[in-house]
Amino acid sequence: MRRFLAKLLLLALVVVILAVALALCAYRSPPPKRFGYEVFHAIAVCTAHQPQATMLVLGDSVANQLFASGPSMPPEVAVATCNQAVMPIGNRILLDAWLAHNPQTKDVVYVLTPASLANDGTRQFTFHYFIHPFAETGLLKAATQEVRNHLEARFGALVLRNESLRHLLYLNDRLYEYYEQYIVQPSPPAPLGRIPGIIVAELRAMRDACAGRGVHFHLAFPPVSASHAPSATFRANCTDSLRQDFLEIDDLFATLRVEPDAFFRDGIHFTSERLAEIRETVRASLLFSSGMESDGVDANAPR
Repeated sequence: MRRFLAKLLLLALVVVILAVALALCAYRSPPPKRFGYEVFHAIAVCTAHQPQATMLVLGDSVANQLFASGPSMPPEVAVATCNQAVMPIGNRILLDAWLAHNPQTKDVVYVLTPASLANDGTRQFTFHYFIHPFAETGLLKAATQEVRNHLEARFGALVLRNESLRHLLYLNDRLYEYYEQYIVQPSPPAPLGRIPGIIVAELRAMRDACAGRGVHFHLAFPPVSASHAPSATFRANCTDSLRQDFLEIDDLFATLRVEPDAFFRDGIHFTSERLAEIRETVRASLLFSSGMESDGVDANAPR
């Protein structure tokens, strides 16, 4: 009798688990607005051969505001900007894919706010903007073992390797909230607010990948709001971490343009009015501040 009841209880438990799983699949909420198409667009750009493009622009969501909206860039400039959650880790993968398909490249510009240098996957929505799109398109397989170990330590090896589980988390907000709250492991903060070592390594790898092909690699900072300007300590730590690999890092911080908070809708992204006013001049300053105007590319030219 006890054995029969135990089997009955086990069967009931299995039925409940299956019912919950099916309910999550059947009654999932629609993909929220935060799932930006720009990441998939950046992946499509970097995995295609574009023979006219001699310059690639990578970057976070502020760079995406500047370069992916408004007047199109000329055909010599390919834009693969997306979101801060993609991190230098994801941009290194994008860069490697681009260089493999576009040997004609002369310049790569990575445009990012200074705060993006500190992001190694601890920010919200990294799963939605990086893990899922890069795994879905097969690009995550290109990550180094060091990067994979880093991501598995935070998000779990099962999630990185199991397509069905990733889809379930991507499509179901309630399930993802539980996963984010109870399963995902936060990365320990870098000591004294320094750039995480894995980010320094990825930036160095991006520079080296370009140098090995005779391509110029440049970092560029867009304007920031007064309330989100990097502190003196963060600036010092960044320059200390990157000076050996990026000689221009001191000048980038020294000439960082700080604008009033009123020009930003959330402290980070420009208001539409301010963006319309400065888009073209900022584009030009970010692309051509390192002498790239010699290539004959006009940032203001119509496409």
